[in-house]
Amino acid sequence: MRRWFLSYLEIWLSAAGVAVILFLPSVVGVSRENYWYGTALVAITVGVVHGLIFWSVHRRQRYVRDHTVAQVRAMLRDDIHKQVAALLTMDSQATDRQRMQLDGVFDSMILLDHMLESLSTERLRVWTGSEEGRVEMEKGTRPSTPNRSPDLHVHRDARN
Repeated sequence: MRRWFLSYLEIWLSAAGVAVILFLPSVVGVSRENYWYGTALVAITVGVVHGLIFWSVHRRQRYVRDHTVAQVRAMLRDDIHKQVAALLTMDSQATDRQRMQLDGVFDSMILLDHMLESLSTERLRVWTGSEEGRVEMEKGTRPSTPNRSPDLHVHRDARN
């Protein structure tokens, strides 16, 4: 019930605001000649309160989104650092050819780390509004296909 109420909070607040605007002047006992003046004052007050409520709700939502992006960034950075640690273990036992391949992987991980640093809600908003973002978002809603690019996984031997 609470979730349903919160989903339609803007509608409930708007309806309550209209009710207050229409009935408060009568309840307070504003005279007939000042009825519209009283109604206008109540409407202005309701509008200001309504605006402050929505401003605070949107500010809180922005804070939660930014905090979530920061948490995701920290989690992914931790995963990247764990992968680098696993690769460093492999690097100490690798041949020259394998070291060259690992250098390419290290370069990719450094690039991923830099991309992760630039991750923000503003950048996400711009990307989802772009053509590339819309195409990629559409791909994400379809069932996975066999032509999907492989995920980057480096498995460390349990004995290390």
